[in-house]
Amino acid sequence: MSVYYVIFPIIIISLTLIFSGQINIAYGQVNTNLTEESIENNLNGLQILSHNSFTDSMGYLHVEGEIKNNYPSTATFVRIVGIFYDIKNQVVGTQFTYANPSDIRSGEKAPFVLILTSASIPISQIDHYSLQASYQ
Repeated sequence: MSVYYVIFPIIIISLTLIFSGQINIAYGQVNTNLTEESIENNLNGLQILSHNSFTDSMGYLHVEGEIKNNYPSTATFVRIVGIFYDIKNQVVGTQFTYANPSDIRSGEKAPFVLILTSASIPISQIDHYSLQASYQ
């Protein structure tokens, strides 16, 4: 079985979800020297309003933010996936969390917190990240 038969459907499904509004993507910097952040707003779906990152005294990386539901109905099990990249833009790991609360009514906002330990992802290798939001 060729890799193309596996990767191509994943790409098509991802693009379909992104353009349908079921997945929202935001980008951020982990490096303290890199302060500009780009947030892709999706006014027809889930909207990541803000996010930032910091490393605590234990060496854990925290990505905190706020998400808004712009759908006309409740978004259930709102999930935020962080994709973490090195300086060469290679993926070094992924992690997910749920909004708190995980069900967000129409027009409402909810915070989220992603916490990474060195055991889950090599934090020293992380240069930047992207966030994707989805729901069931």
